[in-house]
Amino acid sequence: MTGRPLPLESRSTATRAIMMIVLLSVLMLIVTFAMQTNLNSYLLDYNDVIATYPSLLSTLPSPLSNLTAISTGACCGIGHRMARNVPTMIYAMSNNRLVYVNWTDIEWNTLFNDTTQIKQGPKQKEHYGNDKPGEWKSLVKTGPRRQPINASSYDRFGEEMKEMFDMPLAQSIVKSLSDNLSSRVLSFLDPMRNQYASKQHGGGWRMRMNQLRRKQKGGGVHLCAHIREGNNESGDWEGKTWRHIDLHDTLNKTLAGMKDFVVSTTAGNSSVTKKMNVINRKVSVFVASDNAIARPWFERHVPNNWHVVKPSKFLPKPEAGVWFGQHGSKTNQNLTKDQKDEAMAEAVADVFALGECDSLFIPNYSSFSAIGITLTRAERKKVFFLGSNNGGRFLEMPEFE
Repeated sequence: MTGRPLPLESRSTATRAIMMIVLLSVLMLIVTFAMQTNLNSYLLDYNDVIATYPSLLSTLPSPLSNLTAISTGACCGIGHRMARNVPTMIYAMSNNRLVYVNWTDIEWNTLFNDTTQIKQGPKQKEHYGNDKPGEWKSLVKTGPRRQPINASSYDRFGEEMKEMFDMPLAQSIVKSLSDNLSSRVLSFLDPMRNQYASKQHGGGWRMRMNQLRRKQKGGGVHLCAHIREGNNESGDWEGKTWRHIDLHDTLNKTLAGMKDFVVSTTAGNSSVTKKMNVINRKVSVFVASDNAIARPWFERHVPNNWHVVKPSKFLPKPEAGVWFGQHGSKTNQNLTKDQKDEAMAEAVADVFALGECDSLFIPNYSSFSAIGITLTRAERKKVFFLGSNNGGRFLEMPEFE
């Protein structure tokens, strides 16, 4: 007895059922693949999204409650700490995990407020002290750079740090930190912000700077520089002769670079008109340095219409080195806890102030500068590095890419 063929309606139902099973199978494969995708692919997706929608730059991945947290430590100065902590944060957030910061000398909340992704907290089973996860390197695309070695101060920054300058997730993290500075840090930073040349524009500092950027040439301009001189530091610094600089030569070249930038961004159809417009421009300069003479030097040498940003609170600098130097340094051993907190808060304020400029000048290497460079790049501002084989001319960062 032969079977009768299924009615047309039944055959259609069976076909739809088979197609549904196939689609579900494909969907399951996609989900499985997504769950097994390595961290590098996740970060690439995040970077692609931010590149397409830059307004989402301040958005960070939220940690999942069912995943264990990661903790990070670190020692020494704020630049060294961030060079370890930010990669750890990238590693954690790219895997939707919470980060607890467990510094043993200065409490995280002395400097930063807790966020959804980063909190002061206890040491976890997966802890990175004065270190960072080895896996984080897989998140960073490194490769040979075009410029020859020793062509500029840019060359001294490691390849991973260079990549972080333009990595959207790294930029999002430092912007989040900038937006969540503690009241102690803001007690140093806000009075300096009020001195920026763009202060006449209403709103917060970021709004003011964005308004300034949209204005035609001739508006106020705010410039920054970080000069790491060493301040007669011994130990690790003393042995790194490649980091030693001629301070006055560096100061002169940095100011010359700033003047060139102001001239290049000033309107004028003739040299006379441009010169008059330069004279009349409002320019503010923020200088961060471990050497106490750097800011007073700028005060004496900038044009009369320029203003050098002054701190509202003056903390003494150590006779040699910095308060938070290399591991094992005893420079701050005689400071009280409150004095240590103040010294670190001042350093953090300077670090983030370096990222609030229309143009940032980096004459020599220091990890202290890295956060400022990353923030400046996030804001699509200009970063200049001092060239070493071009007569002391500053080179804009895009020239390297």
